[in-house]
Amino acid sequence: MELTRRNFLEGSVALVAGLVTAGVAATGTPPALVAACSYTQPASLRTIAMRRLAFGPSPELMAMYDATPGASDEERFDNWVRQQLNYTAIDDTPCANRIASAQLKILYTYNNRTVNEVRPLSWLSASRETLWQQRVVPDLHWIERIRPYNEVRVATWIRAVYSRRQLFEVMVDFWHNHFNVNATANQRIAATWSDYDRIIRTHALGNFHSMLTEVTKSVAMMYYLNNVSNKAGGGEGGNENFARELFELHTLGSDNYLKFYDQRGNIPVVEYGSERYAASYIDYDVYEASRCLTGWTIANGSDGRPNTGAFYLMESWHDNYPKTVLAPPPLPGIEPAPNFPFNHGTEQDGTKLLRLVAYHPGTARHLCTKLCRRLVADNPPESLINTAYNVWMQHRESPDQIRRVVEAILLAPEAKSTFGAKIRRPLEAIWAFLRATNASLPNDVAEVNGDATKGNYWESLFWSVAQTGHRLFGWDTPTGHPDRAEYWANTNALLRTWNSFYTLAQSWGGNVGIDIVGQTPAGLSCVGIVDFWLQRMLTYTPTGDLRTLLINFLAQGFDPNQPPQPLPGAPDWRSPEAVRDRIVAMVQLLAMSPEFWLR
Repeated sequence: MELTRRNFLEGSVALVAGLVTAGVAATGTPPALVAACSYTQPASLRTIAMRRLAFGPSPELMAMYDATPGASDEERFDNWVRQQLNYTAIDDTPCANRIASAQLKILYTYNNRTVNEVRPLSWLSASRETLWQQRVVPDLHWIERIRPYNEVRVATWIRAVYSRRQLFEVMVDFWHNHFNVNATANQRIAATWSDYDRIIRTHALGNFHSMLTEVTKSVAMMYYLNNVSNKAGGGEGGNENFARELFELHTLGSDNYLKFYDQRGNIPVVEYGSERYAASYIDYDVYEASRCLTGWTIANGSDGRPNTGAFYLMESWHDNYPKTVLAPPPLPGIEPAPNFPFNHGTEQDGTKLLRLVAYHPGTARHLCTKLCRRLVADNPPESLINTAYNVWMQHRESPDQIRRVVEAILLAPEAKSTFGAKIRRPLEAIWAFLRATNASLPNDVAEVNGDATKGNYWESLFWSVAQTGHRLFGWDTPTGHPDRAEYWANTNALLRTWNSFYTLAQSWGGNVGIDIVGQTPAGLSCVGIVDFWLQRMLTYTPTGDLRTLLINFLAQGFDPNQPPQPLPGAPDWRSPEAVRDRIVAMVQLLAMSPEFWLR
């Protein structure tokens, strides 16, 4: 059965209510259980900006938003969106300094030599050729080879938690999922991962055709989907893995796929201006596209190629015969002639193919639907998709095509009036918790109390979060992480993420520094403490039962208009430490609520 948003809300709040009930059992006055919780109050544009255009509010980001000029709330929101989209103008020096000072441990034994070092993130800006020569070619231990991948993971966490360019980081995450590559599927992928990440970051708000071209030529995609070995052969040609995902995932999408169909002359035609395309693709388009890409490979030292890791055109591998890809029939029922002529050339065939699929109207609708789903709602309104589609098609040649499309989506009335139509995925919820609590991400150390097997906090952090099912750069299939609530609103993802709000602060779970009590203003009543953290974590004070439940949990039967007090008996025994633990637990409970998870 499909899990609806209401099912998710009812189930998770029932659990929170049960925890609260257990927490106050000692007083004999448990609060009434809540049957369901829903977001009933209209979301402010400030809330939408913090919860959907960022990985969550932080004190710094909220102050930046509040300082944005605007004669009205809507004008301030519009200006904020445009500022975030002009991300290079945002001073992100503090985040850059954190990346520069980050320390990541490396520990292994190889050829009778033990290496136990704490190193900076030195491979983030290395060129592809440098990464290939120093991480792929030499005789290295596996952990040395994948070091660039691990460094990018650390840098990605730092940017998600601390960067002021939040909308840009949201878009980088979107494109990494769209062009998903499992970074550890091949040692060459992991070794050159900072190059792939740089491609995504360079084009995240740029031009889609340019990004598609660079992704296609990357070491990561070449090896992940096997076009590195695609050469002319019998039957259906060479390796079609990349060509199939190029159509099904990266461009037109499976909605435009005519399965088990081979009548090209009967495929409907879609037009845009003077351009004519076959409206849908069939298996033969995939086979022919694979032939277009024969000879597109990597200089890996094999078959007479250089060993540099650069993109390479292997002319002797190319299929020079005519090809037909997405060609419209001249008349209904008439098979189209090949639109890739004989002996067109290795580079020319691939270049023409990528332009053809990038410019296709089906690609525009597929990508705009995905963007609206990521930025607005699991089921975005068709009117919003149409708005994005029109901007996409008008700016296919523009260097800032994607930026224009994202701006059109976010400034549309449908986006401004929608909230709570998505939930956070596990990693997004964790990043939001860390941002709201002003957490300090760890730095590794070589040893702890003389024990060299300890001190690798980043590794512990990655492992802990991976248990939620949300694996950064580690999704196995080319589809990327799902982006709908029904996939993530399940027992494993929710419970493991809820547990992480506690485990991340432990030395064995990541050693993240989170000082909730230290950030709570002294002398506040139970009501004041709850309201403080509601504003910090949600950006608003909810009118439903959540606030009452949290206040009752913190008060434990005492006057909620006074500061929290320790219980005279078990489990507190009048200990002030018990009150501090209760404040921390209250914030963790808040992070488990549907109100926190909604976007």
